[in-house]
Amino acid sequence: MSFYTFVSLIALAIVSVVVFDFVRAYLKSTATGWQRIWDAGRGSATVVIGQLGMVASMLAVSFDKVVDWICSLLQDPSAADQIKTLIGQYVTATNVGLVMAAFTGLVVAARLRTLGQ
Repeated sequence: MSFYTFVSLIALAIVSVVVFDFVRAYLKSTATGWQRIWDAGRGSATVVIGQLGMVASMLAVSFDKVVDWICSLLQDPSAADQIKTLIGQYVTATNVGLVMAAFTGLVVAARLRTLGQ
């Protein structure tokens, strides 16, 4: 097993636990709307944003394999290359950098709001 595969499996396990815990807490909450999300995040906007970032990162890392898997389920493996090309024209290094900067700003804003500053 390569190091990349090992780290990917660990990351997948961590993200799976986080998603399971979030969904369990969300369904357990008796509130409505955004309050359920707040309760699932243990009353912290930073936790909710951090969990969202973890899931989004894992999806981005496994994007190629997920697209291949979905297209093979649909019995159209040639569509995978078309989808990857279509999405690849928008996912450039500049766009990823901008999204990461915006996400980091969102985490900082959520943390400052949680701290009451």
